[in-house]
Amino acid sequence: MSEATKEVGPMAMNFEELDDTTRRHMISKFESETASDNPYFSRALGPKGRNAFRDLMKVALQSGSEESLGAALQDPSYWNATETYERNGVTRERQVNVRQAAERLALTEFNTWYVRGFAKRLIEEGVTHCQAYRAAQPKREPADCSAHEGQVFSVAEIYNGHRARYWPVADPGAVSIPFGPGCHHTIRRVTG
Repeated sequence: MSEATKEVGPMAMNFEELDDTTRRHMISKFESETASDNPYFSRALGPKGRNAFRDLMKVALQSGSEESLGAALQDPSYWNATETYERNGVTRERQVNVRQAAERLALTEFNTWYVRGFAKRLIEEGVTHCQAYRAAQPKREPADCSAHEGQVFSVAEIYNGHRARYWPVADPGAVSIPFGPGCHHTIRRVTG
């Protein structure tokens, strides 16, 4: 296979402050949510996947990445056979592409916990504002996602917006980073 025809995999996210301090906050926030009465689970995961997800996620938070989590989620038995989706206002059903589903969930969940943990760290450090930035180039760029490129937000707003757009009750007007499934935006310190 020539270099020009090799399939290009997902690009690794550039989490600027993914260090031991941020990871501790990520793990703490993840454990708090999973110990709650209503922890979030992707509807695409089947029973075996929901059972495995906590441990796989914790390993990724401790020492891995969205890429290692995506690889760990590649087991077809973790996923429902089909998923529903909406196109042009019509709900449809399709077979789950395990590789794509694993990569999308891993990216979104690892990024969700990076944002939550890093925002907590910034709050503790007395930092009041953060900036949304694209941490990797996506295959496709959703308009609602790219509209926030470079915007500055209150750290408290981002911290409090954790999953608010879709869980436990959907608030489409809330500011949540990532902005949706597969979003490649995360947060950084505001400089300059």
